[in-house]
Amino acid sequence: MILFLNRDLFVGVRVANALRARGDRVEMVSTATAFARRLAAANTGIRLGLIDMRAVDDWATIETAIRDVPGIAPLLAFGPHRDVAAFQAAKAAGVARVVSNGTFHADTLGTIDRYALDRDLDSPVEPGTPPIPEDDQSHRA
Repeated sequence: MILFLNRDLFVGVRVANALRARGDRVEMVSTATAFARRLAAANTGIRLGLIDMRAVDDWATIETAIRDVPGIAPLLAFGPHRDVAAFQAAKAAGVARVVSNGTFHADTLGTIDRYALDRDLDSPVEPGTPPIPEDDQSHRA
């Protein structure tokens, strides 16, 4: 499952629909508090925490979750390339990868796959779904 912190209806629906079309489950939340609670409550079922940086109302809450939740799923944040403060805040909070909107939207599914944990064997995947590249292990410890 992809946990998605987002408040932008257009971006959220587009990303969620692309993920669902290939068989991924997506849960959307609209606050950093809800995002952190969900990470802590069901971390084992979350393949990736996806963060639209424009939706973050409290980086400290996310930082606490990263620090306090053992084995937390990788976190990927995206936002406007000119928002240097948000990029710095995301990195300071401990987000694994921070990319610009342009990078994220140019290859949304590919970017997600580079940082997400492998698919859960129990999760349904529609026929024809391309496999996650085996050769890209850069996001794994």
